[in-house]
Amino acid sequence: MTSEKPTKYCKKFVEMDSQKMVAVIPLSVYNINELVLCVILIGKERMQQEIWFQKYKIIELLGRGGTAEVYLAEHILLNSYRAIKFISKNHPLYDLQRNEAFILKNLKHSCIPIIYDIEKNEEGSYIVEEYLKGETLKDYISIRGIPREDIIIKFAVQLCELIHYLHSIESPIFYIDLKPDNIIVSEETLKLIDFGSAVYRDKLSEGQGYAGTRGYAAPELYLQDRIDERCDVYGIGMLLYYMASGIPIRKDLKGIENIDRVGHCSRKLKNIINRCLKYHPSQRYASIAKLIKHLSEMKHNTQFESETNQTLKIAIAGTQQRIGVTHFAIRFCNYAISQRYHCLYQEKNESGCVRSILNRYEAVGIQDENYCIEGIPMRANNRQEDCRGYQVIVQDYGVLTREKLSDFLNAEIKLLILGAKDWELEYSEAVLNMVAEYKDIAYLFNFMNGIQFRRVMQSMILRNCYRIPYEPDPFMRITSKNGLELFQELAVTLRERLSV
Repeated sequence: MTSEKPTKYCKKFVEMDSQKMVAVIPLSVYNINELVLCVILIGKERMQQEIWFQKYKIIELLGRGGTAEVYLAEHILLNSYRAIKFISKNHPLYDLQRNEAFILKNLKHSCIPIIYDIEKNEEGSYIVEEYLKGETLKDYISIRGIPREDIIIKFAVQLCELIHYLHSIESPIFYIDLKPDNIIVSEETLKLIDFGSAVYRDKLSEGQGYAGTRGYAAPELYLQDRIDERCDVYGIGMLLYYMASGIPIRKDLKGIENIDRVGHCSRKLKNIINRCLKYHPSQRYASIAKLIKHLSEMKHNTQFESETNQTLKIAIAGTQQRIGVTHFAIRFCNYAISQRYHCLYQEKNESGCVRSILNRYEAVGIQDENYCIEGIPMRANNRQEDCRGYQVIVQDYGVLTREKLSDFLNAEIKLLILGAKDWELEYSEAVLNMVAEYKDIAYLFNFMNGIQFRRVMQSMILRNCYRIPYEPDPFMRITSKNGLELFQELAVTLRERLSV
């Protein structure tokens, strides 16, 4: 409910950091959000004026977790950014969290943030460390969707090499709390943060408690058994599971579905994940080094395949506007990606549909300089940049015209979407006459039931025809109920062409 009355203003005292500030704040009985917004804005302005320890200008609060607050700060003299983690003395895990600083200060690795300083006062401790630009692995997956298998393997090898480093130093360290929230993806490089749960191997004792995250942590951590490096093998397995399935792990889950049923990856990678996630440590990889060996072999094979595979262009066009070309093109991309093809949607028309989709989505990623929406890389406005690196390029031509015909026919697979309603036949017949001499075009009919399709087939003798099953959401996972059979049949041609 909104009010037509003018907003009233009055002076209010806002207490922040034990100092009272006077601000003019709009008061409305209908919109309390105005008051909250003003308090937030005042707090942000106040924060930007704070100087900590005579050298760090506080810019903003980056995040707040269960044990600490992290702030973005600027070193005044060096004019460089830092991340400052504040741990309150009142927190029950204060000593455990301070342990992170003393572990990190002795570690030197490109995937671990640098510790610059440790400060403390009566309120708690402050760990000043390298500011890492990027996003958590959790955000990376939620925005971009399930990565290609070669990226999953690349990330896994980076992570394994880092954990192997921790296990191999003079005083070996078990990380034990591997999870997507503790990994930053910065320019395709993983950075491991939050060492608050890490433990030194030589300081372990029987019955010791551990602070792993339920769902991601190895089972033996909950049993307070003596642990070894295989607990981190399990953690890597859970991260592989998350990257290959896209399924977030909740703390209240009693178990997870086997990767064989939910994973969008090869049989070899599923086998590696299953071995990492064995309940009994004796059945997992004996060491990170052995896991690295298997992943590196897959990395080499994946690189070889991506270098030798050709790019296949699939041209999709329609006989008239609003016949479902863009909708079907996105569905085709969705299916191709689910089958582990590196697929790109390319807008080869002037409709501006990609731009319209972007305006509707808040979280849009960038992948290979293309927009990434619901896990599908998209290239807008008929851009002609190099498309190498994609196995499949789905080209959306919109309405097929004589001007587009030559380019459309250059694709390896050509799909034409038609309508068969009385008011659509004029458009369909005109385009059919235009392409009559070309025998390698597949014809797809939209917005009709099985009876109508069989009737149409009588006039399409010797032509390869399909009916498009109804599905209102093109990003929806394709199942037997919404077109799986159609896409499986089209995929046969796809595989045949890619194996040539």
